[in-house]
Amino acid sequence: MQREASFTGIFGELASLLNDAWREIALYVLVIGGLAAIGILVGLTEPATAMFDFGFELNSNRGPASALFGLVALIVSVVANYLLLKRFLAVRGRAQEQRNRFWPYFGMGILSGFAIVFGLILLVVPGIILLVRWSAASGYVIGAGQGVMDSLGLSWEATKGHGWAIFFAGLVLFVGIIVAGAVLGGISGAISMEAVETVSAFVEAAYGAIFAGFGIAIYCLVQDDTEQLSEVFA
Repeated sequence: MQREASFTGIFGELASLLNDAWREIALYVLVIGGLAAIGILVGLTEPATAMFDFGFELNSNRGPASALFGLVALIVSVVANYLLLKRFLAVRGRAQEQRNRFWPYFGMGILSGFAIVFGLILLVVPGIILLVRWSAASGYVIGAGQGVMDSLGLSWEATKGHGWAIFFAGLVLFVGIIVAGAVLGGISGAISMEAVETVSAFVEAAYGAIFAGFGIAIYCLVQDDTEQLSEVFA
């Protein structure tokens, strides 16, 4: 059944995508969550920022070992995310480009990340707009083999008319994940604080996998719309 890039269509495609790639998702969560959990347990990563503090930084509160661990974790996270995106595309038959697309993907992530953060800092709304309209860009750069700027442009055009559906779907997903994380944290908190910290690492890794699938789900839906429109005017 062909889905539309609507609120319900996005969630339907995401659920189907996560189901089809559950093995790769489980491996992703095990590797990324496990790495973060190790960092927490041995004192190399702060629990509150286990999945959001990857990177090389050396200061009075962070020694060389901690900074090096953060750098390694960042590299593993980026590579794992790229491989998961490729798998999502493959299970949908969208991995048309067989060449390694890691560096274009990495470059696009840096470029779009700076633009989105700047937009969020500036007025919030511009950053949200960029998040919505560029949500399908990873599919174009990895699956269709487009260049960085072309992928961002194609995503912008393809998501036109679907912005509100993507925004509300992302908002509901974000709130749902927070609630689920709070419930799991409360359950593990009844056991021990160490359990909370360990569980949070795996939960946040699962967040990353779900949102990666969210972007590919949008790509699959809006690319279909674009192809259908092209056929009409061919």
